[in-house]
Amino acid sequence: MVTPEVQGIDLFKIAGRSISGWVPSYKTGTVIRQPFCSQLEERLMLWLEYHPLVASYARGDIGPEFATKYRLPIPQHAPFAIGYTFENNPHHYLPDFVGTLADGTPFLAEAGMEDDKRGDRNLAKAEAARRLACLQQGTFWIGTERTLTKRRHYNLVFLHARRKTFPAFSDIAAVLPEVWPWGEMAEVAEVASRLSHQFPVDLVEAAIWKVVADAAAQGHLLLDLEQYTLSRTLPLALLPPDAPVLVPSPLPDTLLPESETTRVAAIERQPSTLIPGPTFDASTLPEPQRAQFHRNLRAVEQVLAGATQSSVAEKEGNPRSTLSRLVSRTRKRGQIACVPHGSYQRASQLHPAFADCIRRLFGLPTRLTMTAIREHTEMQQVAARLSKETGTPVKLPSYKQVRTAVQHLKMDPDLMAMREGAKSVARPRESAESFVLSIPAPALLTQV
Repeated sequence: MVTPEVQGIDLFKIAGRSISGWVPSYKTGTVIRQPFCSQLEERLMLWLEYHPLVASYARGDIGPEFATKYRLPIPQHAPFAIGYTFENNPHHYLPDFVGTLADGTPFLAEAGMEDDKRGDRNLAKAEAARRLACLQQGTFWIGTERTLTKRRHYNLVFLHARRKTFPAFSDIAAVLPEVWPWGEMAEVAEVASRLSHQFPVDLVEAAIWKVVADAAAQGHLLLDLEQYTLSRTLPLALLPPDAPVLVPSPLPDTLLPESETTRVAAIERQPSTLIPGPTFDASTLPEPQRAQFHRNLRAVEQVLAGATQSSVAEKEGNPRSTLSRLVSRTRKRGQIACVPHGSYQRASQLHPAFADCIRRLFGLPTRLTMTAIREHTEMQQVAARLSKETGTPVKLPSYKQVRTAVQHLKMDPDLMAMREGAKSVARPRESAESFVLSIPAPALLTQV
């Protein structure tokens, strides 16, 4: 007798994608862990968690069995399948998140990379979701690496990790408005010092951060999380509970294809807030350098916004190693690092007389160290001779200059052979046979 097949559920995947982690949600009054499958989904979840007009949200791509197993809230008619047509064939897809706003209207939310969301099939999915939201008098949001910025996400992660309650919180929160009035700009460290004589300092600061996090979720934190990074020394203010809520900038509901010219013009009009330091006026550059500057700046912005270096390098046509160095230099020096040869400084050159003296001393059989070469009497004699010839005092080369010169000399095989006292200079290998015969143990290079 053949046992009938039983279709099980995959408890580690959602819509075929592996679960990456869980975010505790406080929207419903009780802590509910919500799963996410990508970093952008995590950013979107925290964006919804700290949006004051979002009453509740849940995954739209999970079924009743999955929700029951993990005790998750599930919307009606879940999984929430939305029909659409692509290439004259009917399809359906499951949105990432569905929920309800404070006024009772529904919303749909999607998260993904901007380049992926601009694909033809994803545009068809977004259009179907947008039409469904309009029919229900709701809202449709699309979150990408550009709109769900890293800085805001890091601030929300910082706050969300401090929302867990503890026994002394209610007592500290009750007296906090007495020492920190509504609307007063103050640092968290300063406010904590005002209550240090009543409660332990660590509990006071934990309570302050929880109050700040709760205020941010209610839209009563007077701080732009897109521009500033939270810290103990950053001035911030809390609005009273009856104040109008501060709503973050809305996410777009569509991503239309745009031309390369439009993208370059947009970068010229709106300087990036992800790159530190002053901006650079590209209008002063010649046309070829200006185009390369915008291409470098666009690539760096995409990486800083959350895109992978490999995908950006393939898209922009830059080697991955070059893009990595460009991002690192831009973080240190600002937009000037994206200008071709704009931030490079030519190192001071070593006088030829000192270079010859270092080469002669380095080739001696006594094998002088770099310190001994720099402090050698011949180096002092060269400095005295140059001072007499030029009429101005000439200083000895720095230890860094001597070390750099020695490192270049070590790459000369003839000079190294003379320094080591070799009888002859080794001839370079010129054939595969000589290479194989020179290997003491060929099995170290091959696997049989």
